[in-house]
Amino acid sequence: MKSKIAAVAAAALALASFVPSAARAASATPATAPSLGIIGNYSDADMTSMHSAGSAADALVEMEWAKAEPVRGQYDERYLDSVAARIAGLKALGYTISFNTGVQNAPAWLLALPGARYVDQNGETYADSDEPNLVFGTQYRPLATRYLKKVFARLGTGFSIVRVGGGHWGELTYPFKLDPATGKLRNLYYAFDINARLSNPAPQWKPGQPSPKGQAGRFLKWYLNSLAAYQNWQIAALRQAGFAGTAAVLYPSYGMRSGDFDKAVATNLAGTSSPEINGEVQRGYDATRQVAALKDPKVVVYGTWAENANTVAYLAGLARGKGLRAMAETSHVCLPAQLPAVMAQAQQNDLATLYIVRLAATDIIGSSRYLAAAR
Repeated sequence: MKSKIAAVAAAALALASFVPSAARAASATPATAPSLGIIGNYSDADMTSMHSAGSAADALVEMEWAKAEPVRGQYDERYLDSVAARIAGLKALGYTISFNTGVQNAPAWLLALPGARYVDQNGETYADSDEPNLVFGTQYRPLATRYLKKVFARLGTGFSIVRVGGGHWGELTYPFKLDPATGKLRNLYYAFDINARLSNPAPQWKPGQPSPKGQAGRFLKWYLNSLAAYQNWQIAALRQAGFAGTAAVLYPSYGMRSGDFDKAVATNLAGTSSPEINGEVQRGYDATRQVAALKDPKVVVYGTWAENANTVAYLAGLARGKGLRAMAETSHVCLPAQLPAVMAQAQQNDLATLYIVRLAATDIIGSSRYLAAAR
């Protein structure tokens, strides 16, 4: 998160000399314009103007498992009706609908079950938000699948994409905590609950301890592979629940890059290597591993930091190597002045869709010409 904030200032300074047409000319192959997606709570008037004047084509509808199933096995039909009405209203305005099922916002009854929450190496249970531990709590996955079946039976399956992540903010990630005194990320690995201990290849070892028998490497490989397997289960659960369309896996932040695994292992996951200081390792941001593990052909690689050129190019490259398309959304710290650069980067990397998150409708409309120019 801090790396995103730091990058905003540098990107804003570069915008004064940024010329989208020149940037497109530098591309090795002609790029087609991504479609434009909208994320946020806007009025119907704003949604209408963004569609008509800004050429926005897709809108995200989000829901929460906790609101849909407040009591185990009992669904709030009025809540589901409100989501259905929102979808119908946006379709009437001309939008296709991308969808967030809200599995990451688990109901309290689920989180109260043994092993349904994450636990770090210090034995502390993570309760700062309501994402369930379905990475290791595999016995609870059928409950999520049952919920998804209810959702698609009620709302249909006519979505442009359904988002997959299952962690904080709906992204593919383990939890994290910041030190309140310093604001820095704490060195916490969330794989020490009762279920995780059953498959941990180094069950007596903890991050930061010496690993004379290679415990750090075995643990980290298992930790990262577990999140990649969770990704694939989520996609399979969508299929089992009746959604046969495109699943969009949300890969957050900058991500681990070549050599980061070895750097972290060399210091026994003590939190002192550069990728651990930035939290990429602890949060499981190994998109290279995760994209390589994808098995379903109807998936898009979806980045959550569209204003970072390096990250967009990196994820788009991983997608191409797998024969997949890529999409991206702007982060919560994206500035309106960055939109021309964001849109040019999206075109250069042949993104299928670029989503703009919660910026003013007037800013989106004013910048949309940088996408339309390539159409």
